[in-house]
Amino acid sequence: MPANISLDFAEIDRVSNVLNNSADNTLVPRMTEAKNEVDTMLNSTLKFNNSSPALQQSYEKLTKSLTDATQSIKDFAEQFQKIVQSMKDMDDEMANKIRSSG
Repeated sequence: MPANISLDFAEIDRVSNVLNNSADNTLVPRMTEAKNEVDTMLNSTLKFNNSSPALQQSYEKLTKSLTDATQSIKDFAEQFQKIVQSMKDMDDEMANKIRSSG
């Protein structure tokens, strides 16, 4: 009969780290770089009195949405790490109960 529960703490930690590193070292820096490029362009090579500020505001909203999504990625990583910690704590608790009853 196949196992109903399978946990590989090292793999869960690895994936959590991939999520955090992707958010911190790839997604956020690239979004910041892109926003800086758009801001520069709208202030120099694509400049209109009214449209450029409107485009900047719109792009700012997009950047905020993407930043919020990036935080959600990190939240998943944290949730996975909490699951691991909960399972380790449960294992310790069960072992202590077994030891104290015998």
